[in-house]
Amino acid sequence: MRERFSIRLVVLVALLTACTAVPDTAPAPSSTATSTTLAQTTTTATVPMEIQDCGAPPVTFSTLCETIELLEQWHVDRPVDYSSLAGLLVEAVSSYETEDTEEPGRTFFCAIPDDAFSPLCEVLAERVRTEQLPVGAAMESAVTSMIDLGLDPFTWYIPPELSGGFRADGVVGGVGILLDATDAAGSKCTRVAEVCPLRIVFVLEDNPGEAAGLMAGDVITTVDGEGVDGLGLVEVATLIGGDETGEVTLGIERGGNQLEFVIARAELDYPTTSVDLPINGVGYLRIPDFSIEVPFLVDIAVDALLEASPGTIVIDLRDNPGGLIDAVVSVASQFITDGVVLNYESPEGEDSYGVHGGAPATGARLVVLVNGGTASAAEVLAGALRDQRGAVIIGQPTFGKNALQIPFDLRNGGQFHVAVARWTTPAGFSVGEGGLIPDRIVDFPIDATTEELTRFAIENS
Repeated sequence: MRERFSIRLVVLVALLTACTAVPDTAPAPSSTATSTTLAQTTTTATVPMEIQDCGAPPVTFSTLCETIELLEQWHVDRPVDYSSLAGLLVEAVSSYETEDTEEPGRTFFCAIPDDAFSPLCEVLAERVRTEQLPVGAAMESAVTSMIDLGLDPFTWYIPPELSGGFRADGVVGGVGILLDATDAAGSKCTRVAEVCPLRIVFVLEDNPGEAAGLMAGDVITTVDGEGVDGLGLVEVATLIGGDETGEVTLGIERGGNQLEFVIARAELDYPTTSVDLPINGVGYLRIPDFSIEVPFLVDIAVDALLEASPGTIVIDLRDNPGGLIDAVVSVASQFITDGVVLNYESPEGEDSYGVHGGAPATGARLVVLVNGGTASAAEVLAGALRDQRGAVIIGQPTFGKNALQIPFDLRNGGQFHVAVARWTTPAGFSVGEGGLIPDRIVDFPIDATTEELTRFAIENS
């Protein structure tokens, strides 16, 4: 089990999300997952209804069939609760509002993955008969609602018209911000509400959001004049990102004031790994994310640092949204001689990722800088360095992303990101509630130079 599942995750899993989706490996909906007893025909006034399984679903039901199939095969909390998900679908279809109509066919075909979803067909058929409801649009909205409300916060569906605006690392494309919605207790919410406001966690430097004046801590209240309460976090993110062109207007609450910002979307320019020796005996290494090229860049940076034999290395993980699990394991292997980088648990059981060996930078004392934008793979590295190397972590509590995900490209052009496992640090700590708590909770000086930041880190560690 260990070898099989570890290999699978090494290839597919990212923290926050992988940089590439895996359409070739996405399992197709199969009739083996449903009962042939589903096939039945009833008549609702002048529109006969035929209930089918997911063997060959109409295009209007393919997303439901495909997402349920993926949940059955991959989701961390499987087996999925059909009754609960079906209830959410019925509620969403019942409350769906549109002025559009669609001429019904001679027979209404309803494809569902299990008998528990039969009430969905009844509600749809009634609205088709009485209102000429456009089934495709209603089902698209209902599936989005089902996933937002019925699953964990790190399993999400991105409809085809919104894909592209929500990047693999969780950053909003075209703007360059990371968002989060949490309640007063720090628990993550799947829908924006007054008790779960949508906050900007960080603003990617030298990108459109920063240029427009957005700041970490801003609360987003409207997008292009429309309120965000009741919407899913991913839905709002994709509305903000759009197709990464044109402009978007955000209503912002900041310090009790209502502000409005117009952002000209553009292709994001990510900062790169940087290295410095700002003060004698202390090296500085900034890791902005964990994309595929980062281990190579960190390797070069560490070699450069070691030529100066620093007694302390300050590793800056602030506003690092995460990335690939292979990347963070490779980077951890620069500093940890042997042992575990992270543990994870899935329905297949428990397992772990260990360092690769080598570890050239084992002699220096480590200080790690974190903040609320330190997420996922960045949290993994910070936790591993503290547990395995005694690194001192300073800053603010981190984002709190404890799930491993696989992104799947769906046949309709959308994407489905599925949480497949949950991870903990080598010592067994989960960041799922409240993030990683620093050893020293401090506010970093604003606009500090690398030298000033490094001195501040040393003084507070």
